[in-house]
Amino acid sequence: MKNLIYKASMALAAFFIALSASAQEGFPPMFSNQTHSAEAQPFANLSQQIWDLMAAKDAVALKEIYHPNAMFVHMGGYWGTEQELMIIGQGFIHYKHAEVYGVDVKQINEENWAVYSTIKLDAVLGGADNIVTTPFFVTQTFTRENGKWWMTAMVFTTRNAGPGIDPNAPAAH
Repeated sequence: MKNLIYKASMALAAFFIALSASAQEGFPPMFSNQTHSAEAQPFANLSQQIWDLMAAKDAVALKEIYHPNAMFVHMGGYWGTEQELMIIGQGFIHYKHAEVYGVDVKQINEENWAVYSTIKLDAVLGGADNIVTTPFFVTQTFTRENGKWWMTAMVFTTRNAGPGIDPNAPAAH
């Protein structure tokens, strides 16, 4: 099992090295702003609105966007809407600023869309002096229910290459 984990880790490291090398001449499409169709643009706008509301710690407005059964996947675990709104509203995590480098919007079907963002997030964890900056890929899914669009999932995936990352910094663990 350790051998398999080692091989997978080495393959992933090679992928990120290759990705980083290719980024020297310009970033791949996932790292740059995308133009969107008229159908897709509202979801890119809604994604930005969510980042703005999280920065403002506006849990009341977010409750109108987050589906009651949405799930939020973070580096430290996953939880539902009620806990996420409490965390934001009480400032346990303050999503202070998301530098958005690229947004890609994909239609899954008539009732579901996904927004894939490349960001660098400045967050305050547990107090004003504990600011953490982390580069992420973020996936947000949106579902139409009874004529209303809801965000149904938000997944943060740490990234090791692309804009906002110091190539000389030690790798995150």
